[in-house]
Amino acid sequence: MENEIKMFYDLTAERTAEEWYCENILKSTIHDFISLLPKNPQVLDLGCGPGHESMRLNQAGAKVLGIDFSEKCIDIARQRCPQCKFEVNDFRFLDDEYGRFEGVFACASLIHIGPEELGKVLSNIKNVLVDGGYVAVVIVEGKGINEKLSMLEVKGRKLNRTFYLYTRNYLRKKAEKAGLKYVREGYLDEKLMKDGWRNYLFQSM
Repeated sequence: MENEIKMFYDLTAERTAEEWYCENILKSTIHDFISLLPKNPQVLDLGCGPGHESMRLNQAGAKVLGIDFSEKCIDIARQRCPQCKFEVNDFRFLDDEYGRFEGVFACASLIHIGPEELGKVLSNIKNVLVDGGYVAVVIVEGKGINEKLSMLEVKGRKLNRTFYLYTRNYLRKKAEKAGLKYVREGYLDEKLMKDGWRNYLFQSM
């Protein structure tokens, strides 16, 4: 399953970059998040893909490190967004090798983390945040697995990029156990809201 998720993002990296580097639907979401942080904050873009939102985080004033387990995505990110730093890394095993951050932006990345690993990943995030640092978690509200968004065909290959749904209450309980307190719902464009996407903001306790 893990290999299929990685293959999906390797195969779609170029298409994603072409679509999202010119798509500003998350620009206001990023400015809302950055407004919580000190000036010129250190921000980790968790599951950064080809770097499109890393670029916007940087444009909003952040010093950005983007990590992703797709080598193809990181190659594109380094080419298209040289003002940010990028590393190949599986955030399920994230530690403090990159230092600590005032903010972690986790947009559409925890959707691939199952309930059995979610608590550990949230603890990883807590451990790389400075005291009082913030994390934005952008997920699709719901329960279980969205089969329609999981099973996709890319370049003739049928791949399962398992897409997990979480409710705010479930995520909040998991986050609080990891040492992250719920702050509020962050801004998201209404188009994304209609599709079930939500942006939840937490702070390191």
